[in-house]
Amino acid sequence: MINASIPLSIEQRNQAYLDWINLCNQFDKNDFLPFFIDDVLLGYIHKDKKQVFNGFESLIIFSDFHKQEGITFHPTINTFELRTQAADELARSWFKSGVIRSWVGEQYDVNSGFNHPSFFTIERAASSLLGIKKYGIHLNAWVEQQGELYLWVARRSKNKPTFPAKLDHLVAGGHGTGFSIEQTMIKECSEEAGIPEAIAGTARPVSMVTYNMDAEQKLQQDNLFIYDLKLEPSFEPENYDGEAEAFYLWPVDKVLNTVAMTDDYKTNCNLVIIDFAIRHGFLKPDQPFYTDICAGLQQKI
Repeated sequence: MINASIPLSIEQRNQAYLDWINLCNQFDKNDFLPFFIDDVLLGYIHKDKKQVFNGFESLIIFSDFHKQEGITFHPTINTFELRTQAADELARSWFKSGVIRSWVGEQYDVNSGFNHPSFFTIERAASSLLGIKKYGIHLNAWVEQQGELYLWVARRSKNKPTFPAKLDHLVAGGHGTGFSIEQTMIKECSEEAGIPEAIAGTARPVSMVTYNMDAEQKLQQDNLFIYDLKLEPSFEPENYDGEAEAFYLWPVDKVLNTVAMTDDYKTNCNLVIIDFAIRHGFLKPDQPFYTDICAGLQQKI
């Protein structure tokens, strides 16, 4: 951990940003088995997690995929509806046995790419066990006061099953079945920060951040749609879904230093803030590691 009382050089700061990117892309394909349907690759399952499928031989089989061992549904599980039912049975069993620690009650589409046909849906909390492509939104809510930029920061509830009490974006959420990306953004704005739809609708889609992270032998193959929303200085956020316990309005420099010098933020938020810093000119092309940082925010397997 960097000593937060000592100012960083630009090189040290940018190295810290690159360290976050590298952390979020710790993934060795050799540790995983392909998860597939009908010769279509959909995800990756850690080899040490094979045992979570024990007892489900009527649902899941191990089969050859391009000359390597892979995991797929039993041949009798061959429709969208049957796969979704099987996935629900697996997820509920995993939750009951403690393989997954929470139950969100949201369904994620399982497909080979964004807006591609869905093969089935699965409970959000179980999705990372299959290492599927997941999508979500992060929104940078910023305010301009006396020529200086400020970012709204949320502190996650201590009761959250993941990253309790960590700092977070004012608005962020997963892209569930049945919603467009913009609908997801507007819904999360209302639930997480009390931002009315008329204001949320002015948010601009500006970027994407992607990463592939082996998190406790579960692949986070995440694709984040990034929005920027300029708010009036008079706006005060209010949480309605119980996921945030406090809000702070910080100068961007304080946010960037927090990213560079601490691990106070939920892990993937660091990448989104780094992306904000690039787009708003806080990182310069001639600075150390600039091209590595830019390239690192767009990762593919």
